[in-house]
Amino acid sequence: MLRRMFLGILSIVLPAMLLAHGGFEHVTGFVRAIDANSVTVETVKHEIVTVLLTPQTDVLKSGVKAKMADLKIGDRVAIHAMKNKDGKLEAHEVSFGPVKASAEPGKP
Repeated sequence: MLRRMFLGILSIVLPAMLLAHGGFEHVTGFVRAIDANSVTVETVKHEIVTVLLTPQTDVLKSGVKAKMADLKIGDRVAIHAMKNKDGKLEAHEVSFGPVKASAEPGKP
């Protein structure tokens, strides 16, 4: 009985967790190379990952829309990517730069 209950809960929770990320993989680390078609990142595990860029890739610097030209080698980056039909990662969003802290309520 306990096993059935566990499997029932797991069958609800696991798909919800997968949908929460929308199938995206997260690549975080430091930019090691940039070109017109890709960004190469050294992850915190010291793995080298190259992510392809597309015209649809959103670029955000400190939470504000930016250009890939604003990204520099050595910048800390977080990339939300999905594997394409060839199995290569394509960036949906590239975020970098410090995120501004929100102001306390009632203070400018």
